[in-house]
Amino acid sequence: MAKQMSISQARARLTELAHRIAGSPGRVEYIAHRDLDDDIAMTTRSHLRFLEDSLAQLRARADGDFRLAESMATELTDAEVEAGLAAVKREAAGAAADKQRNLKG
Repeated sequence: MAKQMSISQARARLTELAHRIAGSPGRVEYIAHRDLDDDIAMTTRSHLRFLEDSLAQLRARADGDFRLAESMATELTDAEVEAGLAAVKREAAGAAADKQRNLKG
């Protein structure tokens, strides 16, 4: 769990802080300074690299082309797919009707 401390506390306990962060993978400590609008986050280099790599992967996925056509495969016939969709629509309509009755009730 991330904790927040003042820059004075962090300075006075820097060695302890460094050991605590290094000993807990993924740990983040926030350091507040009265002259800064935002806190400073302190973590390990490996955790920062992990976060940067994760963000790069998410961005790459978001930037990729997406086509709905041919993005899914099924062994169902068109008639079976249509029947399944109709059943889902009936269930959704029934659930909506139940909600409406409960609101009026």
